[in-house]
Amino acid sequence: MDNQASIEAIQQANLEICKSFETLDFRTASRYLAEDCDYITFNGMHLKGREEYIRVHEELMNNFMFRGAKLEGQIEQVRFLNETTAIVIATGAICFRWQKQAPQSRQSINTTVWVKNAAGEWQFTSFHNCRVKKIGRIAGWLLKLGKK
Repeated sequence: MDNQASIEAIQQANLEICKSFETLDFRTASRYLAEDCDYITFNGMHLKGREEYIRVHEELMNNFMFRGAKLEGQIEQVRFLNETTAIVIATGAICFRWQKQAPQSRQSINTTVWVKNAAGEWQFTSFHNCRVKKIGRIAGWLLKLGKK
């Protein structure tokens, strides 16, 4: 199964979603979300559906701290379960207007389930975001202790 066209479509969708953080046009970018999608933020908030995604992201990005911020992200892996379902792993972070690049401490990794809809367009139906963190000193020590 040759998936190159699907990979390119998903990559383009991902770029447009990232760009929406600059343009604040979450409604246009939301066409890449299934109407009833599940969206889990890095802090565990569960957004249900396209409209809630739009509302929460508009509120967040219209906050003075986030104005002018950019979402820097890239796809790391695409794995197809079949011709209409793909699991995508991507990384990214918000870069605030006063920063040259997003700090490593704010890197996130996400897993997204993409499905090809009846019109042949790729949309995601489930998104789960997680902050990338190193294991702390105490947790690392406990893990080593547990191996003995």
